[in-house]
This record gives sequence, C-alpha cells and structure tokens, in this order.
Amino acid sequence: MMNKPNLDLLRAVAVLFVLFSHVLRIGQPQQSPILYAMGQLGVMIFFVHTSLVLMQSLERQQVSGSALFKRFYIQRIFRIYPLSITLVLAIFFLSDQHWTYYELFTNLTLTQNLAYTRLMSDPLWSLPLEVQMYFMLPFLFVFFRNRPVKWLLAFWVLSLPVAMLPQLLSPRMGVLSYLPCFLGGVIAWRLQGRERLPAWLWPLALAVASLVYLLFADTRSNYFARWSVCLVLGLVIPWVHQLSTPVLNYVSKIVAKYSYGIYLFNYPLLALCFDTLASWQPVLQWSLFWVLMVALPYLGYHLIEHPMIKLGAAWRERKTVAASQLTGA
Repeated sequence: MMNKPNLDLLRAVAVLFVLFSHVLRIGQPQQSPILYAMGQLGVMIFFVHTSLVLMQSLERQQVSGSALFKRFYIQRIFRIYPLSITLVLAIFFLSDQHWTYYELFTNLTLTQNLAYTRLMSDPLWSLPLEVQMYFMLPFLFVFFRNRPVKWLLAFWVLSLPVAMLPQLLSPRMGVLSYLPCFLGGVIAWRLQGRERLPAWLWPLALAVASLVYLLFADTRSNYFARWSVCLVLGLVIPWVHQLSTPVLNYVSKIVAKYSYGIYLFNYPLLALCFDTLASWQPVLQWSLFWVLMVALPYLGYHLIEHPMIKLGAAWRERKTVAASQLTGA
C-alpha cells in the first residue's frame, strides 16, 4: 500500500488550497488569477489523490469480474453522495434563492454538467467529474494492472487529444478534459513500491510543483498546465519514502480526514457569514465562520460520512455473499 502519511499530506494540501482560495477572496472586488489558480490546483491534486487511492482500493478487494465493479460502485455511492445530498437539501430549504425542482434533482444526483443546470454551491462543480470518472476507473484497473507501465504512459499521451474533445464537441464531455489529471493517480498506482528518495523531498516536490503552477500557469485556459502538474505528482509520489515527522503527519491526517466536509461546507459558510450576515462586525463574521468550519466537517464526518461508509461496506459484503451463494447453488 502507498505511504499513507504522504497521501494524507497530499489531500490536506489540496483541501487547504481550495479553502484559502475562497477565504482570501473576501473583501476583494474581483477574483485574482492566483487565487483562481490555487483553487484549481487544489481540485487537480484531489483528482490525482482520488484516482490513486481508488486504484489501491480495487487492488485490495481481491475479487474479479462483475463483483469487482459492483463492490467499487456501491462503495463510491455511499462515500460521495450522502454528505453532498445533505448540503444540497440544506441549501434548497434554507437559502433565500429560488431553485427549481429540476435543479434540485441534478444537484442531488451530481449531473449538473450533463443537464447544464446551475450549481447550488460552487464546489459542487468537481463532484460530477469525479462520479463520471469513477465509472472509468475499474476498467482502467482491469486493463493496466498486469500490463507494462509503458503502456499506461503511452495511454496518458494518447489521452491528451481526447481531453481536447469537449472544447470542440460538447461541454457535456467535460470529464474527458480532466482524464490526464486522473491518470496521474493511476500512474502513481502502477509505479508504487519504488521508494528510493528521502521523505523530505516529498513536501519539497509538492511545494515546488505548486509554486511553478501558481506563478506561471494561465490556468483559466491552459489545460496543459493542469495535466502537467498531475503527471509530475503521479511520477514523484511512488519514489519517495514515508514521511516520519510526527507533528506534520498528525496535522495532515486530521485535515485529510475531514477534507470532504471542508471542501463542501467552506463556500456556503462564507456566503452565510459575509453575505447573509453582512451587517455583522467583521470579527463576529470571522469567528462564526471558523467555528462552523471546524464544527460542520467534524459533525458531517461522524454523523453522516463515516456511518454511511460503514453501511455501504456492510451492504456491499451482503451483496457479495448473496451473489457467491447464488453462484454456488
């Protein structure tokens, strides 16, 4: 299994990039390019992390055929939907903005990009892409797990013209624009177990790659920058040893654990504290924001995320056992 502290740091950095790209906009009349780039980079890092972790999960399942696909899809449904559904329903019933039932449906099902409907919260833009990429990952796992790495690297090169198709044909194919980003994690999975470099190079490499991206990438139109940084991360991750810095590892693990809630809740909470409560004093607005930013991801994880993950695992196992008994019969 890949070095867990390294992946915790990767996920923690990703969500903090997204969080502070939103927080630092407060009080600015226009969004600065570097803050936009920071938020985009955070999402790209999420794509690399997600695809790597899920490929490792597929490898640990020790099943094949249709059972592998069923277990994977059940697990992902119970992982991603419960908290996003909770957020969407809260916005629908509690916000003063009018939403149609069709918009509610597409936001609940994470199909906004396919239906061309409004996002009920800006961070929801990336979740449909993840859901659509989930469909592809088991196929990539089955195809590449026993084939040479050079095949996968060649596939990454071939994915570049494919990633340009949405701009030429239809935005509904937008997930293809990020296929090279997800493949960065797939490459890291296929190269895993090659640790040769000292652990301190991992945060350094992550910092350098991020800095180069933020300073030199025209990220609104330059998809090549996004694809490149994801490829770099995918190639570096397998070569570095596990971080052994207790404080850094502990903080990274905590932030990574609650990262999904942080990602989902930060934008609506900023709107609540600085738009809805615009008449409040800034110190009260910021105090409320940070209290809620700690409380809601914590409660969301322990009351919704974790219980639903356990429920999904139990339901998945029951389905697998039932299928095996039926086959045996």
